[in-house]
Amino acid sequence: MGDHDAIIIGTGQSGPSLARRLVAAGQKVAVIERKFFGGTCVNTGCTPTKTLVASAYAAYLARRAGDYGVTIGGPVGVDMKAVKARKNAVAGASSCTPRRPTPSCNVRRTFTQRCQSSFRR
Repeated sequence: MGDHDAIIIGTGQSGPSLARRLVAAGQKVAVIERKFFGGTCVNTGCTPTKTLVASAYAAYLARRAGDYGVTIGGPVGVDMKAVKARKNAVAGASSCTPRRPTPSCNVRRTFTQRCQSSFRR
C-alpha cells in the first residue's frame, strides 16, 4: 500500500468522514474495512432493521385503512421475500462502495474478499 500519513481501520460512523477531513488537510490516507463499507449500522444493524420496521408499519396501516375511511379490495398480506429483498437492496447499496464516490476514493475488492480503500489528494 505504500506510505501513508494515516490509516483508518473501519468504515463505521466516523471512518469515511475522518478520511475526507484528513485528505482535505493534505494527508495520504488508507482505509481498511474488514467486511462491508459503512460498518454494522448501515449493513446489518440500524438500517436493515429500520427497513423491516417500515414494512411492518405499512402493513399495520393498510390493515387499519378502514379506520381512516380507506377501502382496500381484499385482505392485506405481507410477502416476506419481497420485504427481505427490499431490506437487502437498501442495505446492499452501501456494501463495499462509498455512498458518494469521488475521484479521490478508490475502493477495490481483493482476492480475500476484503474491502480496502485508498484516499488520495
